[in-house]
Amino acid sequence: MVGSLIIAGISLFVLSIQFRTPNRPEAELGQLLAAVALIIIAGRVLGEIVARLGQPRVMGEVLGGILLGPSLIGSVPEWFPDLAPLLCGLATCPADWPFSTHLQTELRAAAEIGLVFYMFLVGLELDPQVLRGRLRQAAAISLSSIALPFTLGIGAAVLLIQRFPELGDTDRPVAFAIFMGVSMSITAFPVLARILIERRMLRGPIGSLALACAAIDDVAAWALLAVASALAVSSAMPAGQITATVADPAPGAMMAPPDPVVILILAVAFVLVMGLIARPVMARVSHAYDEAGHVPAGWVVAIFLAVLGAAFLSQRVGIAAIFGAFVMGLIMPRHSGLTHDISRRIEDFVVVVLLPLFFVVAGLRADVGPLFDQPELWPIALGLIAIAIGGKWVGAMVAARLTGSEWRASAAIGALMNTRGLTELIVLYAGLNLGVIGQDLFTMLVLMALVTTFMAGPALGFIDPHGRLARTPEEEVRAAAPPPASAPRPAPARAILVACQDPKNLDSLTALAEALASAGEPREVILVRLVQPSPLTTRFATQRRALTEATEEVRVRVAGLVERGRPARGVALSSARIGEDLTSLAADEKTDLVITDGRHSIARPGQPGGAVRALLEDAECDVAVLIERRTAPSIDAGHALLVPFGGSDHDWAAVELAAWFAHVGGARLRLVGIAGEGTDGRDAGRLLANAALAIQGLSGVIAEPSLVEPGRIGILSAADDAGLLIVGLSSRWRQEGLGEVRTAIALEASVPTLFVRRGSRPGALAPSETMTMFRWSSAGIDPYAAPPPPASPGIAPVAEHDETNPASADRR
Repeated sequence: MVGSLIIAGISLFVLSIQFRTPNRPEAELGQLLAAVALIIIAGRVLGEIVARLGQPRVMGEVLGGILLGPSLIGSVPEWFPDLAPLLCGLATCPADWPFSTHLQTELRAAAEIGLVFYMFLVGLELDPQVLRGRLRQAAAISLSSIALPFTLGIGAAVLLIQRFPELGDTDRPVAFAIFMGVSMSITAFPVLARILIERRMLRGPIGSLALACAAIDDVAAWALLAVASALAVSSAMPAGQITATVADPAPGAMMAPPDPVVILILAVAFVLVMGLIARPVMARVSHAYDEAGHVPAGWVVAIFLAVLGAAFLSQRVGIAAIFGAFVMGLIMPRHSGLTHDISRRIEDFVVVVLLPLFFVVAGLRADVGPLFDQPELWPIALGLIAIAIGGKWVGAMVAARLTGSEWRASAAIGALMNTRGLTELIVLYAGLNLGVIGQDLFTMLVLMALVTTFMAGPALGFIDPHGRLARTPEEEVRAAAPPPASAPRPAPARAILVACQDPKNLDSLTALAEALASAGEPREVILVRLVQPSPLTTRFATQRRALTEATEEVRVRVAGLVERGRPARGVALSSARIGEDLTSLAADEKTDLVITDGRHSIARPGQPGGAVRALLEDAECDVAVLIERRTAPSIDAGHALLVPFGGSDHDWAAVELAAWFAHVGGARLRLVGIAGEGTDGRDAGRLLANAALAIQGLSGVIAEPSLVEPGRIGILSAADDAGLLIVGLSSRWRQEGLGEVRTAIALEASVPTLFVRRGSRPGALAPSETMTMFRWSSAGIDPYAAPPPPASPGIAPVAEHDETNPASADRR
């Protein structure tokens, strides 16, 4: 359908050209809308590509902005002149293709508004709590990681002015040198935080320290940028070229530049006004939030106006407008709910729509072509990259080692602090707008930003190949101590792992695990709430809030289990690779069962997807996947537990869980088969009767055999009054996924459904060798029917090799 929609849209576009129907008065608006859509698509596609390579998604969007400029797309008509009529509708494409000069002006205006609000979010992101307990060490590392590259950057600026004056403004050498120093010493707090989250280093000592250092780095860098922009503005014209004074300007004459001391004094006054007057005013929004439970509409308007006003005043006093927006974010009250509410209102539109426009605006001015035309510039570019990497890395690493960190940890901090990301691009764009750095130098420094950010992940992998600086999921679970119980109890030898992906299902999963843990051998319930980082944002505060909320959800459920006498513990994990982490947790030998949710992963045509597939493929223990409906599972005497049964290993695993549920909740257990005979002549009625006897003998639970009409209709009708439908996977699930009937059950059943896959570990229910397998999902039409292999004593034989279960052959 998506493909049809795209084809239809293209067809309408072509027809509009053929019949000349475009609304001409709105032609420029149409071009702008099409350009914005193209930019968003390119950014998302490249962001997805680099994310799959283990890189920050935002860097793919930056790369997309550069590629849409003259470095690639803009050069296509020059490289392939024959394509010009197709691309532009003209014999030759204009020099500013694909974005006209007028369109670039509109994109730039929108991008810079987005940049102002993004800088507000950056300031809002910085929380003094990250410095708690590590201020001295973080300050020492941060200052060292700024001082060395800043000094090297100034030295490089002096050499460039002497030998390549065209790369910068020789009339403003001080401003040029400071901009070079700032560009070498930047660290991108948001991108660094995202790397720490995805590599599970955030809760470790190295991650916390690096985050604190980056926070100090960010504040220092923006302060230095304010100084550099003040010096650039104050020396906009050489003294000998001043033709007028501020008091008596002649028409068309250049006014005298302001005194840099005056600019710096006004900048300090601006910061004091924001901190001493604006901050107490904005603190009242926190009270308004507490009273209403959200930010009232009036305060939303006030915050937006305050951001714009701060940026405007910052520009008026002679420093960059983005500095004012950043300060506005810094003075906002630090209230978790308030910060989240404000960010939610701003972030999606700014990050998804306006920020990619900035990447393109910057990319249009970063042209790699001249570097190829002037080979002598490449040694300069490589030298600047080396200075940036060496200065930042060495400065941070040496300071970390001197303040008590071991060499491996110190090197990792150096690699993390070398992440420049989007923050570097903003600084360079400011320098280019002020005319302090030239376009060729801007391109070189953009390449430096890309290289230093892309290398952070591989560098960490080289420094710490075994992940010793990160916290594995197993370590986080082990560190999650259970809450104190009324009386000490010995820790059970076995466990049930509850892996919740959607918080709406946490109560149902917990209830199912509690029922299973109460039956037979005591088992510990381990609750793991998995929080996947948002693909739309690199903001640390958003991820931290989600993790904090998940931690509280788990704490409440664990406390309830302990109060009811169930051994339990829990933890919330931030996980960028949920499937791998769940499989790692399931590898613990004490884990009998992993119970998780994943409707969209399993109830789909073909193979299951996402984390569910990883569990089904690799977990050695049994796996159960819950598909919840409007009602939660009901395990009591008033509801039946329904198990479609055919005798396969996975069906017996489903029966085993159902027997435990029935034993604890007093629910009726019903075994359902398809009336009639299979293609091999087997009788479902006899199979169900024998299975019911085996279940009663092994578990003491009475099972009611029941035959229904073939296909999904019979199963769905039988499940109408059930409290829980428990379905074993097909023995061919690797080839067919759920299969037609099971997929229909997953999508159409009116009751909660639990899909079960037997692992390689032995199950509790292992019936006699007289049992045979009957394919309930395709009775009478089974194209795969085959005679069963010889049965082994005490084991339920299956009709074919079960590829999902490496140990099933041994059991047979």
